[in-house]
Amino acid sequence: MEINGDTKVGALLDAHPELEAVLITLSPEFKRLENPLLRRTVARIATLSQAARIGGIPAPDLVRTLRRALGQEVVEPPPGHEAPDTLEPEPEWARGAAPSEWLDAERILAGSGSPVGVLGARLAEAAPGTILGLRVPFYPAPLVDALRQRGFALHTREAGAVWEVLARA
Repeated sequence: MEINGDTKVGALLDAHPELEAVLITLSPEFKRLENPLLRRTVARIATLSQAARIGGIPAPDLVRTLRRALGQEVVEPPPGHEAPDTLEPEPEWARGAAPSEWLDAERILAGSGSPVGVLGARLAEAAPGTILGLRVPFYPAPLVDALRQRGFALHTREAGAVWEVLARA
């Protein structure tokens, strides 16, 4: 298996379970991979690029570290090619927004649900312009990417120990 930014975390760990320890040493956020529920859900759809955002590390650094751990060829980037800031400025619609409903990703996952599915369904049913919120214990890169691909406007922000996702129908 060649490791790159598009490699799914779940597929990588299925093929190379020893890399879980490497991931955990890179960021404490990856300790969550020990949770079987998150391993079955989020890890199956999250790419290494998305996981890097969750872990707060540049994706190229994550990929290079994992490739080194498996003895794969590592290509070093040219100087001055740092990863861009992943957080976007707050859009006008999100400033001072009070979501009509807050969802809790941990509760959804505990009930064997998918935060992407639940939030996506609620947004699809909501009137245009309705804003919903989701609280997540980590940066939800796969959710953000999936819902943006479906055409929803999203904004993420750190709020203490959690991330908040504001989503507009």
